[in-house]
Amino acid sequence: MGMWSRLFGDRTRASFAPTDDRSLVDPPRRSGAAGRGAAMQVTPWSAMRLRGIFNELASNPSPAVLVEARKARHCLSKFWLAAPVDQLEILYRSPIGDAYRQLLSGPLARQALEPAEQDWRDGLARRLIDNFDRPETTNLLLAVMPYFEAGKMRVANPLQQVPQWLLADYAALHDPALQQQLQRPVGLLGPAGFAGQGMAYPPQQLTQPQPQRQPQGQPPALPLLSTRRGNEALALIQSQEFMGRMTGLINLYTIDPSDVEVRRELIGLRRQLGQIWLDVNPAQIQQLYQSSFGSLYRNLLSSGFSRDPLIPEDQQLRQQLAPFVANMTQPRALNALLAALPFYPPGKIQFGGGEQFIPAWLLSELNATGALAVPGFR
Repeated sequence: MGMWSRLFGDRTRASFAPTDDRSLVDPPRRSGAAGRGAAMQVTPWSAMRLRGIFNELASNPSPAVLVEARKARHCLSKFWLAAPVDQLEILYRSPIGDAYRQLLSGPLARQALEPAEQDWRDGLARRLIDNFDRPETTNLLLAVMPYFEAGKMRVANPLQQVPQWLLADYAALHDPALQQQLQRPVGLLGPAGFAGQGMAYPPQQLTQPQPQRQPQGQPPALPLLSTRRGNEALALIQSQEFMGRMTGLINLYTIDPSDVEVRRELIGLRRQLGQIWLDVNPAQIQQLYQSSFGSLYRNLLSSGFSRDPLIPEDQQLRQQLAPFVANMTQPRALNALLAALPFYPPGKIQFGGGEQFIPAWLLSELNATGALAVPGFR
């Protein structure tokens, strides 16, 4: 099987035409007018404007809006090609990344490509194949992904080839089997008795768990809140630098809740803390809660950050966690409860008898913070 088939699969072979894409992908050649000092043409754009276009396309898919959305997609594609390779993760976690993820999940990918867009996609795909072991691989991958329908592009060995911070979105769009694999709990702290020593399962079990069939009648898979899992997440919560910086951000939020940059970072922190709770071995929950990690978690709960309105992505994550919290008899329901609490305003989670499945020590702690509303419990 050739590299083309290994990368994209046989399904896409027929859709690529061997066209010359240099006029689209390469920087434009210097024209005579430019040589005489003509002014460079610059088209201003903003992440907010792109999100507005994609929102309008989802609610009002008129021909005019579709044209604007195609232009916006091309704008983002060119942006990723020109972005510094050492800043891609930071940019992906910024408002530009929010606009990009909105594009990936929107209706534009279901529209047939225009000839120029096909040329652009095909040129990027060829370059990606030729450069898959080079630093610009991720630039090309980000640039080309929005031009494929869901499930129509497949990267060989994605766990090795796709960066961790992009892996979940790539899997959600193009690789359902990988997505299921990523969503399986990884048992972060390992068997009971090893949490205090910082032990974890071997890396191969953390990064490549074997997919298993979900028994009938079982709840859906736990959502994936963060791609930092296993040993990588364990290293975070053992890092004094990380813990200190996150504590500082929470303090900054309590001083000025309107700081946009602080709120953006706390959104990421909430997801990361939630993922750690989802992954931790249930036998280690109390030890983790009583550690410095638990202190950071309680600080986030008491900061009032959970009162802020959720962005659409976090609303969806909360909806995915809710079925587990609603039935505390389910496996890992306690994990899901701790992951879900920072997504709810204080006192909004109530139980009609389900509190009997929550350990007394945790009920006492959470009632002290005001995070839970358990009638009759003090």
